[in-house]
Amino acid sequence: MIPLKALALTLVGLICAGQGGWTLLHPQSLATVNRAGLLYERFGPAGVGIGMLAVGVMMAVIGLVWTRYAWPQRA
Repeated sequence: MIPLKALALTLVGLICAGQGGWTLLHPQSLATVNRAGLLYERFGPAGVGIGMLAVGVMMAVIGLVWTRYAWPQRA
């Protein structure tokens, strides 16, 4: 059976990492909802971007490892 949860985690991690990278490259166009959090108040737009990038990369790595070991063996 194909590990859909692991593949979904990898995809969400890649999307989150992409959003974090985009936030680092374009901090002036950060969404209003992201400006209201404690992370933004303390670290500014760079903190939001680095946080999203770090979480996204870790989710992608965990998803890839999980997918690798959950994938069915070849016969």
